[in-house]
Amino acid sequence: MTMSTVNREGQVTIPKEIREKLGIKEGSILSFVIRDNEIVIRSQESGKKFVEEWCSIIQTKLKKPIDLKKLKEEFYEQVEEDVLLRC
Repeated sequence: MTMSTVNREGQVTIPKEIREKLGIKEGSILSFVIRDNEIVIRSQESGKKFVEEWCSIIQTKLKKPIDLKKLKEEFYEQVEEDVLLRC
């Protein structure tokens, strides 16, 4: 088990081994979910990568452009809604 201390500002440092394993780096988007008496932290980078790869494949097959910025915004809005519904 790896532990970290909350500082005055309520911030916690995610241990290096966890950041490396999950590919978390500066600018990474994380979601926080409270489940019973636990905090679940999820990296949203895997979802972002999936959407980008999926769009690339679909765009090739459709032979027309996809507005990735709009799709990204809709994706993150949906993730946010899902997180709020689980709280």
